[in-house]
Amino acid sequence: MSGWVCVLGWQTGIVIVAFLAGTEIQGLLVLNYPSYVFERWHGTLLIIAIVVFSILFNTLFARRLPFVENAVLVLHILGFFAILITLWVTSERNSAHVVFVEFTDGGNWGSIGLSCLIGMLSPVFSFIGKPS
Repeated sequence: MSGWVCVLGWQTGIVIVAFLAGTEIQGLLVLNYPSYVFERWHGTLLIIAIVVFSILFNTLFARRLPFVENAVLVLHILGFFAILITLWVTSERNSAHVVFVEFTDGGNWGSIGLSCLIGMLSPVFSFIGKPS
């Protein structure tokens, strides 16, 4: 049972990543091209294209994956520092009390606790179900 659940998690993980990438591409199209008309079937075709590309790339270029993974690792590290340094230099400064003690209900959920739990969904999503 555990093995089947694990396989199901891998399969749904592929689709979730393709869905997020497809909606991100479609969102960029909407943002940058005002004449673009948002259609749901466009998103479906983007998801299918991303899944097909991923499967073909991982099948046909399996010997090149270590090189690609290392290149992506270098890009992630450089991008992390580029964004971190930019935010550090251009951001406003707050005291430690404001950073670690004050919480706000920016989404008007009616409760600080509920607002914190809802806000944690996006960061926690990146840590679930990904096999290493």
